[in-house]
Amino acid sequence: MAFRKIHVSPGSMFITLLIAGFLLLWLPQSFTCHLNFLFVRIFDPLLRLGRQVEMETVRSRPARQDSIQQAEHNKLWKAYQNLHAQYRALHQEYESLARFRKELPRPWPGLVLARITSTTRGPRHELIINKGSDHGIQPGQMVITEANDSIIGTVREVSSQLSRVRLLTDQSQNMEVRIRRPGRDTEYPGRLVGDGKSACRIPLLSRDYDLREGDVVYAAPRPGLLEIPLVVGEVTRVRHDDEHPLLWDITVKPIDDPYTQTVVAVIVPADFEAEKK
Repeated sequence: MAFRKIHVSPGSMFITLLIAGFLLLWLPQSFTCHLNFLFVRIFDPLLRLGRQVEMETVRSRPARQDSIQQAEHNKLWKAYQNLHAQYRALHQEYESLARFRKELPRPWPGLVLARITSTTRGPRHELIINKGSDHGIQPGQMVITEANDSIIGTVREVSSQLSRVRLLTDQSQNMEVRIRRPGRDTEYPGRLVGDGKSACRIPLLSRDYDLREGDVVYAAPRPGLLEIPLVVGEVTRVRHDDEHPLLWDITVKPIDDPYTQTVVAVIVPADFEAEKK
């Protein structure tokens, strides 16, 4: 017996999808967040397979001499800038320690390594990693590269086994930073925000600040999470703010591309690391 074909008009389909969209919009954010993470967990093998295929495709491309030299230059540049900033911070700390006779703090309380399971390049610039609150990860914590030499974002949302990372270029990113010129001790504070594309901005800085292209941008230390400055990127453009002529509008290029990473590290509190032991 042949089955009769079910005909659904485009108008009925549109109304059904519209009603479903309104229902999802009215649901509590906590429920939709768990639903989103459930979807990622169910389809994690497919998402991971797609990312592995993408990484294999990139690796299969013929390597060029200039790209190798640029990668080596970036690695050495980051190492130098971090050592310079850490030397200055440790020197100041040493002067205080000489007075109070206390031990040097660790550069960060603890690290949790996590694998990237999927990425988002649309309106949001985000990563999803395979570690969550069960591992001590909480919203607001900083995410760094596997080599621990630069910050690429902050934790946005967590479940027990997964976390969503907001990258530096995301439009909702807002991070306290410091700007310093190589070879100088003077630094200027600012707020780093993403441009939603491939760079970041530091707006509303006074034109009294002596800022130039090539200045280095560091994440500002946060007690309990980041005790020393860590490089974020480099100033690529300095221009007058169109709406506020007495202020600078700074463009910053992140030094590391998060979409080429496979493993990242999340800075977690030391007390959680102690509990696990």
